[in-house]
Amino acid sequence: MVMRLSRYLTLLFVSVWCCGPAGVYAQDEASAFTADLYGGLYLNNEPAWQLEPSVSWLFHKYLGVSLGLELTSQYNQPSRQTVIDGHEAELADNERNIGWLILKPSLVIKSPAIWASADNDCRLWVQAEPGLSLACPFRNSLSYEIKQFSGVVSQTVDYRTFPNKGLQWFYWNARASINFAIGRFIFRGGYFVSNLDYYSGRRNIMLDNGQKFYVPKRELSQSIFLSIGYAFHHF
Repeated sequence: MVMRLSRYLTLLFVSVWCCGPAGVYAQDEASAFTADLYGGLYLNNEPAWQLEPSVSWLFHKYLGVSLGLELTSQYNQPSRQTVIDGHEAELADNERNIGWLILKPSLVIKSPAIWASADNDCRLWVQAEPGLSLACPFRNSLSYEIKQFSGVVSQTVDYRTFPNKGLQWFYWNARASINFAIGRFIFRGGYFVSNLDYYSGRRNIMLDNGQKFYVPKRELSQSIFLSIGYAFHHF
């Protein structure tokens, strides 16, 4: 089902990107470029933040395309211990939190204004953005610090890196938002969902003891977000 949805979205993107310029000539008075900055929190069991600058081209009053670059990372994750060559070892400090860099092309589908002021300077509408995620993890491996103890004091004496296999980088996503514009400034809030496997860069790591590094089972990645944007042409 996921593969069929990915193929459908890919074909839809190609059609819009190819047909979009023709729409501009017919709807030039409604075209607009917008720049947005999104910030949000993932709702999954292990907390993560997301930050995404994005640009959109509305080639029609109610239709456009956008391109975003999401930076996301977990935070406050604990260290993970194991045994390597008979010594205690723990996950390196800078590898405790999973992080991704995600390129996100999307369609933009706007509704007509739900409410507008008399001079049309303030407007309220809803918006949907189905899209694709081309994701690259910060790391596709894990490094452990091997410890040596002198009493209760430990020191790192060596490092061991374990590679991951079967990394997945292609996903779908969708964003729904409520939008409020004051002049050219746009404020958004909404919900984001994706089949991004946040643990894909660690899901198939085999440790020295012959066991897989534990990660949670796969689930949809869900988040809530706020954003502020600016339209370079009044729409």
